Amino acid sequence: MVYDLLVIIHIIGTVLGVGSATFAEIHYTRFNSDDIITDDERKTLAATYTVLRFGLLLVVASGFGFLLYLRLNEYVDILTSPTFWAKMTVISIIVANAILLQARLMPFLLGTALSLTSWYTALVLGVLRTTEASYFEILIYYGIAIVIVAFALRWIRARLHGPKTT
Repeated sequence: MVYDLLVIIHIIGTVLGVGSATFAEIHYTRFNSDDIITDDERKTLAATYTVLRFGLLLVVASGFGFLLYLRLNEYVDILTSPTFWAKMTVISIIVANAILLQARLMPFLLGTALSLTSWYTALVLGVLRTTEASYFEILIYYGIAIVIVAFALRWIRARLHGPKTT
């Protein structure tokens, strides 16, 4: 029963995180296309970021719950899984990125690409549970995905900020 509750909380946190990261990008890109973010748009972004933070809190709390549950039940095989360690790395990056973005110490384009890519990577790694790839191979794919997403976001934002015709 405890394990099932942890799974449910973890899934809800992941859904909120992935969904909010996606809508944060959509809203920010759309709202900032005229280089002006109105008070209503700012409130929408604030609500989206609040849901994103709550999703992250649920994922981290349930993740610690999983570790405690697995340790107490002497199921430690997961600790040798490269997929598990890659997911822990990605979640740590999400937390660090959120702190750095909040403190305005992370370049915005990199931070948003990192957030969006990291949430989807955590989702995929959670669904896969195991893979034939090594820890470093997973991180290489993850790094490539971050670069692709950063360039895609830059391209999308540039298209929306392109020359205006009157």
